[in-house]
Amino acid sequence: MKINFTTINKKDCTTDLQKKLWNGAEEFAKSNVMKKLESVAKYLGDHQINIIIDMGKGVPSIMKNDLTDDQFITAQRALHAKL
Repeated sequence: MKINFTTINKKDCTTDLQKKLWNGAEEFAKSNVMKKLESVAKYLGDHQINIIIDMGKGVPSIMKNDLTDDQFITAQRALHAKL
C-alpha cells in the first residue's frame, strides 16, 4: 500500500515559528493516518491510496480512485476510528 498525501488550506506562514508549527501539525496528521491505515493494509492490498488533509479543519479524507466500494468503506472507517 502506497499513501500519497495532499494538504489543503494550509495557511501562509510569515515566521519560522509559524512554519515549524504548521509543518509539525501536518506531520502529526500524516503519521496518524498511516497508523490508522496500518490495521487494514492487508485487506486493502497493494493499492495507491490518496489522502487529502484539510489543515483548516484537521480532517483527513480518502479518495476512492481504484479501490472497490468495500475497500473504500473499510479505509474510511479505519481513517475515522479513534486511536
